[in-house]
Amino acid sequence: MWSDLTVSESERHALIEAMRFVLGGDAADAREQAMLEVASEMLGGALEAARGLDVSQIAAALPTAALRERALQSAMLVTLMDERVTEEESQRVRVLAKALSITEPRESALHHLAHQRTALAWLDLARRSFARDAFEQALRDGGPGKLYRIVGPLMGLADDAELAQRFITLGELDAGTLGRSYFEFITRNELSFPGEHRAVPEAGLWHDLTHVLAGYDTTDAEEILVVSFIAGYRKEDAFFWLFTIVLQYHLGLKVSPYSPAKRGLFDVRAAAAAYERGTHVTRDLERWDPWPHFGRPLDEVRRELGVLPRAAT
Repeated sequence: MWSDLTVSESERHALIEAMRFVLGGDAADAREQAMLEVASEMLGGALEAARGLDVSQIAAALPTAALRERALQSAMLVTLMDERVTEEESQRVRVLAKALSITEPRESALHHLAHQRTALAWLDLARRSFARDAFEQALRDGGPGKLYRIVGPLMGLADDAELAQRFITLGELDAGTLGRSYFEFITRNELSFPGEHRAVPEAGLWHDLTHVLAGYDTTDAEEILVVSFIAGYRKEDAFFWLFTIVLQYHLGLKVSPYSPAKRGLFDVRAAAAAYERGTHVTRDLERWDPWPHFGRPLDEVRRELGVLPRAAT
């Protein structure tokens, strides 16, 4: 969210003022106020009284495209904290984006939500999501067959007993190894191994492994934390994960095919801590091959990847 930014005092104020601008001034909802407080703390200082900067002053105080993008994304997130997006907030986001000269792909989804067009918001997210890139990459790498191995399991098709058995044998590894811990995570939570009926495809293995490596459970609250942690270590488009997890568990818009939509569950302070913890991870786990590491002690792999204990954050 903000812990990975190094900013000056004027830049910190501008980032906070961008969030206040889209809210129409100071936060009216306690959860909006909490986000302002957490953002300010993670940027290096306590929340101060509003300065009333206009969008041109905000833009002038943010000299880089990276800071301007984060300001717009933070402003979009704070509009969601009271579990709705108003038309006025959506319009203010557009005014801010124009002043910052930043294009954010999720802005159109936010606009649809403000006008209660949830189906269009969902389609817009799907069209721009990471899954589309994964599907296109699968087609390039292995043609329709490889794409089917990703899409098929989502449809209850493409079962692969040989693949599933490869994962099941991880249960024979020594206790405390990464592979045995993954096996126990799947069986304890009554999930399925890649290759089994309606399981997460092998291409999505990294999500469950993130649960294991980071020590997050599968409750709604823990799913929010694991996705916030993922956003921290992703090197490309971290905002996608934060934006969609808030929609899924705070606004009740079903984005993930694996989880029911819920409302009002996003705890910004807990999510920000998980994000900060994720920023210490040295690898993007979606692009990390776990097979050479399954037989190694879990704690050793955690140290190597920079996964800090939860208590350390």
